[in-house]
Amino acid sequence: MNINPHLKRIWNSGYQSFVRNKWLSMAAITTTVLSIMILTGLLLLNYGAVTFSNEIKNKVDVSIYFKPNVDETEILKIQEELGKLKEVSKVEYVSKAEALEKFKKMQEKDKVILQALEEIGENPLSASLNVKAKNSEDYNTIINYIENSLFKDKLLNIDFSENRSLIESSNNLIRASRLTILLLTIVLGAVAVIVTFNTIGVAIYSVREEIKIMNLVGASPWFIKGPFLIEGVIYGVISAIISLLIYIPLIWFVGSKIDKFLGFVSITNYFFSHILIIFLWQLLFGVGLGVISSLLATNKYLKQIE
Repeated sequence: MNINPHLKRIWNSGYQSFVRNKWLSMAAITTTVLSIMILTGLLLLNYGAVTFSNEIKNKVDVSIYFKPNVDETEILKIQEELGKLKEVSKVEYVSKAEALEKFKKMQEKDKVILQALEEIGENPLSASLNVKAKNSEDYNTIINYIENSLFKDKLLNIDFSENRSLIESSNNLIRASRLTILLLTIVLGAVAVIVTFNTIGVAIYSVREEIKIMNLVGASPWFIKGPFLIEGVIYGVISAIISLLIYIPLIWFVGSKIDKFLGFVSITNYFFSHILIIFLWQLLFGVGLGVISSLLATNKYLKQIE
């Protein structure tokens, strides 16, 4: 396979520059690795947050209880009305008889309560509708709709206070975690760009005489910039590989403990089943940082040499 001599020269020059400034290269790679690892953490957190949000959405609902004199036909009409809301995913009707059966099963070991029910002689429970939202953020919209509806006078109670607190707390925690990791990624990404920028600057300065000669013989700007861009790409690729190699044993040993703590979220399964996609994101981010740093450095320092 014949390789274009110009491309070969650009690659060789970039690689030699990387090796020549190995200590500076290691500093650039270290900061880039840290940035990529934080970004990977953000991806895993986002998965955990989405899974957690979906789990909450599946477990909580708004329960609206009807007054005893409300006919079942009216309740079914209200069920149909609520089911048409774009925020609602499901509306389940629970009759008085079904509510009583569920209550008896929950309290089957409590003989006192069961005996009290027998003495009452009639079903004291109300018919209800359990409303599930498509997204946890939609519950407030649904409750506002119910509280301002034409059928609100038929309601005995709206039960959502505990669920509201749980959802708001989880949403706040998720938002805070995402923001914190995103800010860390930006900060470390900026540090990586600065370190790589200075590393490329040193590389340019070390071959300034060769660059002057290339300018004199009419070499194109991209022919001169090429080796330094390759150097930036090398930083990104190596950093992405190192980040992945660190994460594999880390997730393997620590992930199982996190999975047990979270219960329904398996970070381990997600990581290893999406490892190629995660590595692609790491690679794009690392190479992106390297190329941006190289472009900034070459645009600044090559002008000074000219």
